[in-house]
Amino acid sequence: MILSKNINAIVPLSGGFESMCAAWYAKKNNLNAVAFHVLNQEAAPYTARPQLAAAQKQAEYFDMQLIVDESTIPQVVGVHNQNYPVLQGMSVLAMLVAGNPHIQFKYVVYGANMEDSFRQRLQLRFPMRAVMASQSSQLDMHGVNPDIIAKAPKNIFPFEYLTKSEMIAMIHQSDKELLDMVWCCTGQSGTGRYIIKDDKPCGKCTKCHEWKSARTVAWKSIFKRQEGHIDRGI
Repeated sequence: MILSKNINAIVPLSGGFESMCAAWYAKKNNLNAVAFHVLNQEAAPYTARPQLAAAQKQAEYFDMQLIVDESTIPQVVGVHNQNYPVLQGMSVLAMLVAGNPHIQFKYVVYGANMEDSFRQRLQLRFPMRAVMASQSSQLDMHGVNPDIIAKAPKNIFPFEYLTKSEMIAMIHQSDKELLDMVWCCTGQSGTGRYIIKDDKPCGKCTKCHEWKSARTVAWKSIFKRQEGHIDRGI
């Protein structure tokens, strides 16, 4: 596969809500973006496929090419190893940029909201360090070519001032059908046992509760707004 040199942005697309918002932003701003999804059934045997299906629906909706990176590295499944998407995603991002020198990527668009951990954003700087060192044929960042630094893709967080419920209200007003293309379930209980069945959200895990709560807050906002309203059904 050869990517078009006209591509200028990258969107990590997990199938969840925030990354979908990143794709929405890229489309709204006429960025020619390519999306990537990390598939890891070893770590998430019951949710990996539903996540991929959601990402595929979202990519199709935005008419965005989707690259799927599948990992088969053996991993112990449990509630304490949920960082694998970040680790795998950082590797994919670095390889995508470094492996396509014919493309001048300008942005990497993330959907992180104001409630997300700042630690998440600190982690995102490392793929670019690896890329710039590789492109400069250096092991030490002190020797990186200044021109490469000047042209490196910028990590952007368009929604860092919005809460999750505010983002839900935003999408509802713009393209509300997108809210039915989201997969937020981890399929795990507090004891680590999977409680998901038939590729349907469990409704019991932390992420399911978070999604339901944010949508409820967004719906209740119709009573807070001084002008206009958001239709029921969020």
